[in-house]
Amino acid sequence: MTLIGHMLDAALPRRCASCGTPLARQETQWCSPCAFTWIRHAAPPLQRFGGRVDWAFGWSWLSLGGAEERQLVHALKYAGDPQLGIDLGRAMAREWSRLGSARQETKGCWSVVTIPLHRKRQRSRGYNQSELLAKGWHTVTGMAMHPLLIRKHSGRSLTGFGRSQRVSNLDARFHWGCPPDEPMDTTGGLIIMDDVVTTGSTLEHAHHALRQHWQGPIGFVTLADAAA
Repeated sequence: MTLIGHMLDAALPRRCASCGTPLARQETQWCSPCAFTWIRHAAPPLQRFGGRVDWAFGWSWLSLGGAEERQLVHALKYAGDPQLGIDLGRAMAREWSRLGSARQETKGCWSVVTIPLHRKRQRSRGYNQSELLAKGWHTVTGMAMHPLLIRKHSGRSLTGFGRSQRVSNLDARFHWGCPPDEPMDTTGGLIIMDDVVTTGSTLEHAHHALRQHWQGPIGFVTLADAAA
């Protein structure tokens, strides 16, 4: 590193996306203590759906029970660093791959479907955080990514909305977007990838849109779960 580089690094140290502390040289996006102490989500992932949705499985990596986890999700959405999403997707996939249940639940050729953003919101943000997570997930698992859903209406942010408000605002928002002539491997299933599950309404509506055209198993994976 040049003298100017050292000076800039000292003046503007890279900071952990989770807790904000300066990072060591070998650390990339978050610090080692955060990676060790992040709260893993342990509650049954499907209980919020009350049997309404025929999920093959569901898995959320982290719980939003602490300030560090909430800050991490905020950084993913609004810090403007696409690499953070890819690195988080890789970290999620590495931990998922160590789970014995993961090997059972995803036998066959599974693919990843991301929750789409409307083009206006994606242009404003610069990226789709769910797509970044899926890209990182792909590099570890080898699962193909398929853009099967599209979002025709931009809507408004649903932060702070209850379940009934979210359901009414999500009606008919997701649509099947797979070209008719695109082949799909039917030996596995589809995993819907998203950043945070709050009430579950987004995942539920994405599942409904996929189910109109896909009869195989559908699961979901999210970075975090906001349930207490």
